[in-house]
Amino acid sequence: MTSFVEKHRKWIFRLILAAAFVTIYAYNFLTPYLSDDYAYAIQVREAASVWDLVKQQYGEYLSNSGRVIGQFNVRLSLAAGKQAFNVVNSFMFLALTLLMYANIRRRKKHDIFVLLLILTFLWRFAVSFGQTMLWICGACNYLWGSVIILGFVTLYRYLLGRADQGAFDRAGTGPGREKNPKTRPLGDRTGSVGALLRGIAAAAETLLYGVAAGWCNENTSGGGFLLALMFGLNFWWNRRKQGKRGIYLFMLSGLFGMCCGMLGMISAPGIRNRSQTMSEGEYTGLVGLLSRIYKITITLRELFFGVLAITVVVLVLLALQKRLSNWRQIRCSETVLFLAGALATGYALALAPTPMNRAYFGAGIFLFIACIQGIVDVADREQAIRVAKYSLVSILCVWLFFTYLDNLVNLARIYREEQERITLLREEKADPDGDGIVVLPKLRPAFENPYSDAHNSDLEEDKDYWINLFYEIYYDVGNITAIPREEWEELYGQG
Repeated sequence: MTSFVEKHRKWIFRLILAAAFVTIYAYNFLTPYLSDDYAYAIQVREAASVWDLVKQQYGEYLSNSGRVIGQFNVRLSLAAGKQAFNVVNSFMFLALTLLMYANIRRRKKHDIFVLLLILTFLWRFAVSFGQTMLWICGACNYLWGSVIILGFVTLYRYLLGRADQGAFDRAGTGPGREKNPKTRPLGDRTGSVGALLRGIAAAAETLLYGVAAGWCNENTSGGGFLLALMFGLNFWWNRRKQGKRGIYLFMLSGLFGMCCGMLGMISAPGIRNRSQTMSEGEYTGLVGLLSRIYKITITLRELFFGVLAITVVVLVLLALQKRLSNWRQIRCSETVLFLAGALATGYALALAPTPMNRAYFGAGIFLFIACIQGIVDVADREQAIRVAKYSLVSILCVWLFFTYLDNLVNLARIYREEQERITLLREEKADPDGDGIVVLPKLRPAFENPYSDAHNSDLEEDKDYWINLFYEIYYDVGNITAIPREEWEELYGQG
């Protein structure tokens, strides 16, 4: 069996990626418009062009939110249609998987073990999966935002590696090389021009990408900035020890770009208005800060205790194996750096009013990378450690198989009931004798699951409830009220 896997590793790796796309696409397909999707869809259908969408987004920047990148992606997704979003969002899930994979070092080529760990961690431990991965408004801000931010960190690390190989160094400037341009060989002069152009291109790339990454999400963008800074400082320190150049233009332009993006986001007039509304009734000053830190600590425990426990065990094993025995090993350990980035991303929320759990999504992504990197780094010369590693991923795969099938059925049931309600609304609108008052069944509580946010934003009996109003405007009916399914079937089920 082992020899078969090794022989066909590349194709098995690709097959797993294909299966990952199909499985997340099925969940995307079975997730209807939810919650604020309707509010944005009402606005988007009034736009006649992309420029109209830009103007709508500028208005939101002034009144409600500074997340220009994520919120504009919401508008584009709604304008393109749900089926287009399903495909793009599935590719975004795949992109996040591959970016996490790219940040795991010292792995095998086409490492199936690492890929399965990443996928199972995302399905098992990702924060509020239904909100952050499938709901249009949530996915565009959290999943897509994390892809952009982690993509920047990945590019930054790649360019640091290229710089370490001398890709941006001018020829003839190293020890023992001729520095006089008149006596330098023609090939060296050509190489110097090429290195200069590569350096300028890399700086422009990281500047623009940095602005986009910084403008995605308040705390996750900050965590991405911290990670890039720590990797850059490690690079500078190591090169300084070797007597080599340690600072390149792309390093500064990337960090500057992220700062510009974050500044543009947090300085939005809309975010100040929103923060004032959310912070009403909360403690202020030092007491408020300590209270929020306490709440964050409890939330981190509730959301990530399993991953944190595995990470602690991994750190202990790395220390016992002398892989974290001195300061250099600690500061250069990707496990330590991503763990620090995760904690900073989580605790940065102490500076804002009490957030929803989905705000911890980015912290979870960084934590997963830290944990999986540590698992890879732990030497498995002892059979007990090999058994523990492969048992972990095997158990997670078995869990995912049963959980996926169970909730696939639940999502299908929710989708069926939502389509039934939409049909009733359209029939009422098309009925010339209708009075515009529609009574709909609520979703069955038995179908509630962590991979759908439908029950958290279900219709209510109060016709003035916020989601009821969104439905009324979007489907152009008079009044909507919702009652439990059993009651609705008794009253209207036969009609």
